[in-house]
Amino acid sequence: MRPVAFTVSAVIPPQEHPPRTAVRPRGRDHALTAVRTALARASNRGGTALAVRGESGSGKTTLLRWAAGTAAGADGRVLRVTGRPGAGAPAYAALRSLTAPLLRAPEALPPTVRSLLPDALRHHTDTGDETPVCSALWQTLAAVAGRRPLLLAVDDWQWLDPASARALAFLAHRLDGTRVLLLAAAEGPEPFPLTDCGVTELPLTALGDETARQVLSDRHPRLSADARTAVLAAAEGNPLALVSLPTGLTPEQRAGRAPLPDPLPPGAALERRLGRRFRALPAGTRALLAALALMDEDAEAGDVAWLADALGYGLDAFGPAEEAGLVSSGRVPRFVRRVHRCLAHATAPAAVRRRARHAWVELGLARLGGGRPGNGPAGRDEDGVARLEALGRAAVAARRWSTAVTAFRQAGELGPAPVERTRLHTAAASAAVCGGRPRLALALTREPAVGPAPATARALRAVRATTLFDVAFHAEESFRDLSAALDAGPVAGADVRDWAAFQLATLSPLTHRSAPARAALRALRPSAGATDPLRLAVTACLNPVARARDIREGLSVAAARALGTPDGDPHELTWLADAAWRIDDIGLSGRLLAAALRQSGTGEKRHLPHCWELRAELMTAEGRWEELRDLVARRTARSGAEGPGRHAVALKSRLLLVCAYQGRREEAGELADEIRRWARAHHSAHHARLAEYAALLLAQGGDAARTGGPGMPGGAARPSGADPCLDTVTRQAHAVLVRGALLRDDHEAARAHHQRAQRDGLARFSGEATLLVRHGRALLAAYADESDAAELFGLAEEAATVSARPFDRALLALDHGMWLRRRRELSAARTRLRAAYETFGRLGATPWQDRARTELRAIGAPPPGTARSATGAGTALSAHERRVVRLAASGLSNREIADRLLVSPRTVASHLYKVFPRLGISSRRELQGALLGGGDLL
Repeated sequence: MRPVAFTVSAVIPPQEHPPRTAVRPRGRDHALTAVRTALARASNRGGTALAVRGESGSGKTTLLRWAAGTAAGADGRVLRVTGRPGAGAPAYAALRSLTAPLLRAPEALPPTVRSLLPDALRHHTDTGDETPVCSALWQTLAAVAGRRPLLLAVDDWQWLDPASARALAFLAHRLDGTRVLLLAAAEGPEPFPLTDCGVTELPLTALGDETARQVLSDRHPRLSADARTAVLAAAEGNPLALVSLPTGLTPEQRAGRAPLPDPLPPGAALERRLGRRFRALPAGTRALLAALALMDEDAEAGDVAWLADALGYGLDAFGPAEEAGLVSSGRVPRFVRRVHRCLAHATAPAAVRRRARHAWVELGLARLGGGRPGNGPAGRDEDGVARLEALGRAAVAARRWSTAVTAFRQAGELGPAPVERTRLHTAAASAAVCGGRPRLALALTREPAVGPAPATARALRAVRATTLFDVAFHAEESFRDLSAALDAGPVAGADVRDWAAFQLATLSPLTHRSAPARAALRALRPSAGATDPLRLAVTACLNPVARARDIREGLSVAAARALGTPDGDPHELTWLADAAWRIDDIGLSGRLLAAALRQSGTGEKRHLPHCWELRAELMTAEGRWEELRDLVARRTARSGAEGPGRHAVALKSRLLLVCAYQGRREEAGELADEIRRWARAHHSAHHARLAEYAALLLAQGGDAARTGGPGMPGGAARPSGADPCLDTVTRQAHAVLVRGALLRDDHEAARAHHQRAQRDGLARFSGEATLLVRHGRALLAAYADESDAAELFGLAEEAATVSARPFDRALLALDHGMWLRRRRELSAARTRLRAAYETFGRLGATPWQDRARTELRAIGAPPPGTARSATGAGTALSAHERRVVRLAASGLSNREIADRLLVSPRTVASHLYKVFPRLGISSRRELQGALLGGGDLL
């Protein structure tokens, strides 16, 4: 009877409830393919060994179970060996576990074979000779696999007793020609012993970001965005951690209705798998790890040494944890994985956690100067609350927001009185806002406030208003809440009212109403002078055009002071960068923004989302559109199922403009629909206006542009009226709006739009605005065929030399070149059109580049790059074809060429018909350019 063989596609037969061992590991396709291939080879007497390496929880055991289920489903036999942690295991302890299943094998093995391994193990006990054991193992497994293919799965190789490991390595050398597959799994950084035998190693690295998100969504689909982000960060792509961490959270925490604990609880599965490592450590090591779990990631070596001394242990106590692979052995001990931090805190006894917290508080007070250090042991909860609150206040003064959040939260959890709990959690929420964690701040303030004092109530209003502005924006509600949050008086925790005032001011550009910025201006401190960064930012939101001169003067002084300070306030830098952007000073805004982002390492985080918005604006203006795509992809990846927030929509709106510039109609349509819906739901006039502008760009750059007015691209939506003093989109789209009106032959609308810009002072506002206004005026003159059109285009080109916006410069060059072509000034037209063609090409603005190419071909000039491609094509022309091309380029007719070459005119026409596509041209007028670009080849 022919033996049953494994097959490559072998799987467990379909069942209503398939066995757990058949679970397919996610994100491990390379390993699954290798195991399938090895199983197929083993079925044809191509026995081999595979080594699987990965950290704990990486899916090694799941992979072994899947392989076992696959083998069993193909009627193969499976034997398992598992290493056990702990020293002192007798020799061949792992192999002895094989004797019972081998003796119970249903196949009728000869008695001499059945007794080989037990006899060899007894002989080794008497003599210590390992050779008989290794030989007996190989003979026994080869005999078992003679009738049915055999999978020998070895888990936790690193815990095998040395004698068993040597015997299995001996077996791995001698599997060729058998029907045995040895699949071994191990974890840890040490080299796998089997790799020295030429065995293939399958590394199970961390899952990629996208796969990790998918695994988490499949297993825990209802996690809130904040919980999902925290789990992904803590798991670092570890499959077991992705599955286990959410199970340690309460339903309220998973839904985002309660603040997440820090560190996250590991969950039952992760604690079962790794908890024993921590519980096996000495008491001193566990105490140090519990204290290390409370420290910031940027803790210094002196801080760790201080903690170790305060707990009564030396730094040597970290040694067992380093040997176990739980902490690094660098200058400053760090957890190797973030889940180790979770486990160190969760597995420590309550008394150890109290001692660690006490030491951490005293360290913070000693470092931040928040009070007299208390060297005694951890005492009553009331004393602990006072010390924690003192640490929180000191951390706020030092802008150590992570420390402040932890201290105030723990004080609130220890505080017995509900009023005190509300006050301390509000203080923690204010620090969370400053640390760039708005969702945590919102969760900390969600529980009902129990009779808050006036200072707590003021802080609570400010925290919730500034947090909801980012997390759940609505123009009307944000105006009401932020205005109410600016009441004067002391507050609990960090004061976030300055940031609330800035947010309130930014509502004016979003809603096209001056009331929010005026309210913010009234709430500013009376001592804030003309160079105060917040006052400058608020004024720039109110009316940047009318107050541009004052803003520029104050900005020059404030920016020089801020940039000259090595440790400048990141919030002030952000406010100044925003003010510079609103007055079109792109260079200064970029320098201030870079300085603000550099300061993000000091613990300040709340300014970062606005910084990313500003960076997206700068990238759009400067033509760095591929960088913008990367930025939007990175920053919007967290929006998830809860829908995009205000910051995500701001980034996507810039991407929408880029798609419109580049003619990506399908992508632009999807983005425009999303942004329009969001704008309607949240009452954002700015985003609605931006979607209109994108539609206008697509219309002017699309196929409809071929049927416009006299010499102009056509087909555009009718622009809506908006105040250019409040609406940045109207200012930046001035030339395109004038263009669109002229394309509809609506000269009056175009002139009215231009006159309003002139009346509001847009021509004197900035270099960029001057270019746009002069461009619009030149278009009006060209449309009406006025005598000063040439002079007006010249003035616009002069303004373009100082503009930082390449698309605006290229659009002017295109329009100027088209006007020159109509006036038969071909040389000047060629120069402008080629410049436009090249700039649009660098930007990827394909529709506009196509328009420039069409105009160039209309005057017989090949676009830049066409001549180079023609050069390559020219090498394929025959000598007779080259002669025809030269004569045709000189202006001769087909009959004249035929008379010179003694051929028929039809032959000349045939040659030119075949040559034109190869030269990349479409008419005789372009032959001269191809001849000049082709050099000697033509």
